[in-house]
Parts: sequence; structure tokens; C-alpha cells
Amino acid sequence: MDPATLLKLVLLLGVVLMVVGIGARVQLDEPLLLLHSPTLTLRSLLAMYVLFPALVLLLVWLLPLREGVGAVLLGFAVSPVLPPWAKKGTALGARADYVIGLELLSTAVSLLVVPLMIAIAERLFGVTTHLDPKAMVTVLLATVLLPLGFGIGIGRFLPRSAPRLAAVADRLGSVVLLLGAVVLLFIHGPKMLAVIGEGTVLAVLVVIVFGLLFGELLGGPDRSIRGALASATVSRHPAIALLLASGAFPQQQPTVIGTVLIYLLASILLPILLMRWRK
Repeated sequence: MDPATLLKLVLLLGVVLMVVGIGARVQLDEPLLLLHSPTLTLRSLLAMYVLFPALVLLLVWLLPLREGVGAVLLGFAVSPVLPPWAKKGTALGARADYVIGLELLSTAVSLLVVPLMIAIAERLFGVTTHLDPKAMVTVLLATVLLPLGFGIGIGRFLPRSAPRLAAVADRLGSVVLLLGAVVLLFIHGPKMLAVIGEGTVLAVLVVIVFGLLFGELLGGPDRSIRGALASATVSRHPAIALLLASGAFPQQQPTVIGTVLIYLLASILLPILLMRWRK
């Protein structure tokens, strides 16, 4: 097994463990909030899959970004919520039935929105991407649906052991993911530095700031849901963005990987600043 494949498996293991821990920790005593609150569902979809992608399309169309950068941003705009985000959502005070519901909703919606974005990008920019639908479904099953369902099953059938198992899975997942991220930055750090300039960082920052703003404006009167939606709007699945951008620009892998890492770093740091400002 080559080092690159091993690193991917390590990162996948970290994500899976964290999602299992999240699922085991939540208590879904009521139906998912989004199922009996259509207005909140529509506002969440409007922020995440209408306004956010529209903003990204406008920026990619207006700014002379280097080849591959726009594809990454468009990929993030239609990707589902990053799986470990659920931990941040509950930390912001949002109800578990909203956090889990939004995670599942974004996963389902992205399966419909991704082909639409591919068609729009091909028409507007003349860029075609080769995306294997099976690869996308496999990523979502492995990193979101299966571990989340397994964790919820633990909480349901082993309620006494669930808190302890959730804590163990969460800590192990955090450590594994952190170590994998450090190695990833060490390996691909030069690629990240190489794409700085030509408006790349500015475009990423503008996209994330406006994404946070959309979530805050459309989250409604509940402050915790506003914070959770703002965070979810920008905390998107990097694997889907990577699949889309790599399929569109296979010859620009260093640029694609570097932009993905810059976006991930900014999408982690800026919501933290927002949280501190809100407090």
C-alpha cells in the first residue's frame, strides 16, 4: 500500500470514528426538527444550496482566478455538510434533531445539486468534469450515512454504554484526524503556498464570509440555529469538492489540492472567530 492511500485511509478512519461518536451521543427522542418545520427547512436549503452556490458562481464568473480554483469553490458550494460538523453544531447549542436532520438533508440534496452544478458550469464556462456517481455515493455512505446510523444504533440499543463509547470514538477520531491532517499539511503544504496569489485567498475568504452571513440571516430567531446554519453553510465535504475539481482539471492537481486545503483551513478558523464575536 502506497503512502498516499494509507493517509487517505487514516483520514477516513478519523472521520468515521468522529461521526460514530456523534451518532451515539445524540438523543433523538422526537422526530427530526426539519420534518415538522418546513419553513426552517426551506430557509436552510435557501442559504446552503441557492444563495451560497449563486454567490460562488458569480465570483468565479467575475474574477480571473487561476485554472482549477473556481472548480474547487463550485465543488464546495454543492457538497454536503462535512460529517464532523455535527459536533460543532451541537456545541453551538443547536438541537440534535436539527443538526442530524441538516446533515442528512444536505447529503440527500447534494446528490441532486451536484449534477445541476456540473451542467451549469459546462454551459457558463465550457468546462466538463468526469464524475463517477458511484464514487460520490460511496464517499457519502462511508463518511456520513453508515457511521451516523451505526452511532445512532449504539445510542438506541446500548443507552448505558453509549456515552462512554461515544467519548472513546470521539477522542480516537479526533487524534487520528489531527495526526492525518498534520501529515497532509506537511506533504501538501508547498502546494497550498503555491496557489496563494492571483485572488485565490481573497475569493475563498469572500465565499466563506458571505456563506456565514447567509446562515446567520436565514437561521431565524433561534440564535443557536443561526450559528449552526452559518457554520454548516461553509463547512462542506472536501472529498466531493476534490472529486469534482479533479475531474474537471486533472492536469491541475497541485492547484486543486492546495485550494481545497486553504478552503478547509479558512472554513475552520472563520466560524471560530464568528462564534467568539457572537459570545
